[in-house]
Amino acid sequence: MTSAQPYTAGPATRFAMRPSRVLRTIREGRVARVLKLNTSDAKVAEVFASAQPDAIWLCMEHTSASFEQIENQIRAAKLYDVDTLVRVARGSYSDYIRPLEMDATGLIVPHVMNLADATMVRDFTKFAPAGKRAVDGGNNDAMFTRVSFLDYLATANQERFVCHQIEDPEALDDLERIAELDGVDALFFGPGDFSVALGIPGQIQHPEIKAVRKKVAEVARKHGKIAATVGGPDVLGEYVDMGYNLINVGADVIALANYADEMLSAFDRL
Repeated sequence: MTSAQPYTAGPATRFAMRPSRVLRTIREGRVARVLKLNTSDAKVAEVFASAQPDAIWLCMEHTSASFEQIENQIRAAKLYDVDTLVRVARGSYSDYIRPLEMDATGLIVPHVMNLADATMVRDFTKFAPAGKRAVDGGNNDAMFTRVSFLDYLATANQERFVCHQIEDPEALDDLERIAELDGVDALFFGPGDFSVALGIPGQIQHPEIKAVRKKVAEVARKHGKIAATVGGPDVLGEYVDMGYNLINVGADVIALANYADEMLSAFDRL
């Protein structure tokens, strides 16, 4: 659909974009709960969504998932009014907007390095006047043109969100300016890659990592942005106290690996 010929669903249409559960939770002052999937099966997405997190995190950066598989996982989550966050591959603007058009509720953009990078991500993912996102409206998110055009533009900017992943030391120089940028919805601290960059791989509770984790939360909340990160059940309270209000806890591959190891260990006890 070209910008010269936008669809013109009537103003009285009964169709509307699905509002974000994550944003609703955070606006109510609560912490959004997230579960991560590395598998690409819609049934696994449905199993996790039925546990009623606020969102499931799907990944296109480090997995072999196709757009079609991600689209089916998004559908499975929506059956339970659960959001989906898709971590995108760094590529062209199409790699960013396709998950949104499949009706993902949020994006996680990895390795945002500086203000210029954050501005580019904002421009790719937000409609004008906030950004320069290309518009279609004929896909899942706008209910295949049934959501009126102007409502689609406004609601997409209000009820869809983008997490800028801070996982490199270079990003710290521009952290305040990134957080100040209109259209940056969340700072997402990634301790794993950050620890590798600092030469302390895997030491995600190292004092240097702890200091950055604290700083990212403080800067995000100072500027009214979501503070997001990953953590296990044993550190949830600590991270919430720091100001984090979107936390991923656990992943399907961890659960499956632990279950398989536990079951097979029964043979070792014979």
